Amino acid sequence: MRSGGVSVAPFSSLNLATHVGDNPAAVLENQQIFSFHTGINSLKYCKQVHSDTVINADTVPNSCWNYENQDAPINIGDALVSTQSGIALGVYTADCVPIFILDISTPAIGMAHAGWRGTYARIAVKTLSVMTATFGTLTENCHIHLGPSIQKCCYEVSSDLLVQFEEEFGQDVHDGKYLSLQNANVSQLVDVGVPSESISVSPYCTACNTDNYYSYRAEEGETGRMVSFIQLI
Repeated sequence: MRSGGVSVAPFSSLNLATHVGDNPAAVLENQQIFSFHTGINSLKYCKQVHSDTVINADTVPNSCWNYENQDAPINIGDALVSTQSGIALGVYTADCVPIFILDISTPAIGMAHAGWRGTYARIAVKTLSVMTATFGTLTENCHIHLGPSIQKCCYEVSSDLLVQFEEEFGQDVHDGKYLSLQNANVSQLVDVGVPSESISVSPYCTACNTDNYYSYRAEEGETGRMVSFIQLI
């Protein structure tokens, strides 16, 4: 959600990202508001580049969270995994799909950022693969949620891209004009053994609901970013 912060248009109001051109003082205050209301004081995230790179967050220090700590290290990638309790993994979104992964057996968690490039590169599946190789995660033990993101109703893309996605993920990923990142991600997750009943998808389209969510496409590139996070208690 984008409400409850102090940023002014076009970033109004709870923009949490330092890289979009917002007033640094406003971003810092928003981050403090976010931390107060969520209880999240220790956050690990990455510099997102629409890649398929997955970071083992247990081996890296906390990323910088605000302008008071800009010199802290930050890792380049688009997904993180962890088995540590009390450490939140976060991704920034404004249309891309935030993918929450919970391995209830190990336990372990993953958090992925999937735009069309990440979805096509199977970032969610690669996150699961890293969890399997690193923590022993089994796909059948995972619960996965796809958070609010741009949906097929609003996501018109080129015909070439539609063809590429259909070849990889089947006809259900588009209707001849509009692409469903949600269906593409669900398809690949089911293919690697995640039970379909263990996957849930938010019904909310960010581009349809700019009062509640940031949308890079609907707001023509000038907007803030939300943080989606997951944490083991």
